Amino acid sequence: MLNLQSGQAAGAKAPAIPTMDVTPAPPVTSSKEIAREVRDIARQAKIAVQDAKRDARASAKAAQGTPAAPVIAGGPAQDGHTATTAPPSYDANNLIPPQVEDISIAFFVTVAFCVVGLPLARAFARRMDRKAEIKGAAGPDLTPHIRQLQDSVDAMAIELERISEGQRFTAKLMSERSGAPANEK
Repeated sequence: MLNLQSGQAAGAKAPAIPTMDVTPAPPVTSSKEIAREVRDIARQAKIAVQDAKRDARASAKAAQGTPAAPVIAGGPAQDGHTATTAPPSYDANNLIPPQVEDISIAFFVTVAFCVVGLPLARAFARRMDRKAEIKGAAGPDLTPHIRQLQDSVDAMAIELERISEGQRFTAKLMSERSGAPANEK
């Protein structure tokens, strides 16, 4: 056995032992620096997770037998990485895209709103017009009639006073001629 191991070892060299940096890290002096380092580590972890997620999706699509969707590179994001978007997948069995349902529902809701809302709006506008006509007709048209009525009532009161005075005068004259004292009230 020793010969086999030595024969195999003679043909292959052992890999070199990597050197390690044993210099200590510089001491952290403030909590702001600690927070900055934590944010940097979190950002790097987030990027690594996003990359792993993207790779997992691509491998899952490849495993299903469908080609992976092309990745369209966008502009640089805030953290320096490019944003990627993929077009929606196309299903040959479903000829109607899912957005058509949303658009058709919105269309029918709009039509129903117009059918119900237009007559209500017209009725409300007519009601407002009628109120404006009534307010406009009541003010200036009735004021002269009321004044004329008031003047007529005053004239009738004066005439009634004259008639009553004439009756008193006639009653006084008749009582003087007959010699009897007149009943004055």
